Amino acid sequence: MALDLKGIVFDNDNTIAKIYPNPKIYWQDVFLKVVEECGGSVPEGKEEEYMLAYYTNRGFIEKLETIGLKTSMDEFQKAKGVVDERERVAYTKAGKAGLFPDAVEIFEYLDSKGIPFAVATFTTKNVVMEGFIQKPGVPQPVGFFDWNDSLRLKLEKPNPKIAQIVLDQLGLKAEETAMVGDRLTDIIMGNLAGMTTFLVKRVEEDSPELIATIEKEIEIARNDPETHIKVPDYQITRLTDMIPILEG
Repeated sequence: MALDLKGIVFDNDNTIAKIYPNPKIYWQDVFLKVVEECGGSVPEGKEEEYMLAYYTNRGFIEKLETIGLKTSMDEFQKAKGVVDERERVAYTKAGKAGLFPDAVEIFEYLDSKGIPFAVATFTTKNVVMEGFIQKPGVPQPVGFFDWNDSLRLKLEKPNPKIAQIVLDQLGLKAEETAMVGDRLTDIIMGNLAGMTTFLVKRVEEDSPELIATIEKEIEIARNDPETHIKVPDYQITRLTDMIPILEG
């Protein structure tokens, strides 16, 4: 039986777009540039220690104070958005990042069926749209939630309020739509909102070990009522795998 959807919400990073050649090197490079943007410099050999403190939000501001940098997490996040956008747009313009071929295919398919789509991401809208600019003629999203919305509204995935904001933009109900992402935070958000959920597993972008870890977490959650919210309705390896599901 066909899956009757009236709209789809996509994550951006690693779901519809490749946005950096090497994730670990990219994130460290951006992180160090953000610290510099805020007026500081991470001690040599301490890069991973400071990055871990930031991404886990454990004593990060205190660490910055030890190098004479006084800032708030909000100020650091704003600076990160600026640096991240600058770097990612440059990668995309240089042809080192951008929409995956199967993303272009699924957007064209959805357009042919009159199904609108939106993007809910912690990347800035300018970064996402640069990918579309580099592919003239590709159908574009009609709804958006981005990094700046997250900072302004103090919302992060998997908060289902994010999904509702985008659904309101589409003018659709949760049960009429799907959430598509590459991380379990996307799946949890979609499930909490009442949407159909698709997990896209890009082995060529993520390590086989990471994919295996995600799959194991899903299998454990299947038998646990408390964590079952992590289980996607569908698991795919390419966005075009959605087409036969939609058509039944």
